[in-house]
Amino acid sequence: MALMAVEIPHLRIKSFALRPRLFSGEQEGALGGPDLPIPRPGDRFAADVETTHFRNDDEGRMMMAALFEASNGTAAMRIIQPNRARHTAGFGVVVDGVDQGGTTLALRGLQRGWLTRGNFFSIIHRGRHYVHMIAGAGQMMVPDTGRVELPIWPMLRFLTIDAEPVEFVAPRIEGKLLGFDKGALFRRAKTDPLSFSIQERA
Repeated sequence: MALMAVEIPHLRIKSFALRPRLFSGEQEGALGGPDLPIPRPGDRFAADVETTHFRNDDEGRMMMAALFEASNGTAAMRIIQPNRARHTAGFGVVVDGVDQGGTTLALRGLQRGWLTRGNFFSIIHRGRHYVHMIAGAGQMMVPDTGRVELPIWPMLRFLTIDAEPVEFVAPRIEGKLLGFDKGALFRRAKTDPLSFSIQERA
């Protein structure tokens, strides 16, 4: 059962940086032979967030409350992607089939149009968001059937359940909150900038 995530609001965000957490490796070739990449189904994402100053007002209290509540639980935050391709797959996208794994994901319920490499989305598996990126080469056309076999990165970390939601419009990263253990520093009528990270769990 997934923990209930605390939503971290987008208030006075200065920077939001997604980065990979890699657990894959590489086996060095013996006696000068070729190195072999060893992909593993544990690669996932983290987001590093920085804010500007907060006034000691409603916005500041809302952000502080969310961060304190998530500090010993689970945090979730909408992914900011300024260079995101405009076309959206729509709100009704779901997983198409059970027990899928690897680096291709079958989906149904997509709007006709193009899916673009580099756009992020989240699969809501057993109530928890898992971040993935559209991989492959360039763009993929969604046919009238609304079904696709989508190349993704990183590979799936679970076996799929049919009809679980897939969020393309407002994907979220969900996981452990790090970096807020020092709390917030108040100075007269403002709070110093904050920095924290959200790391996806296994």
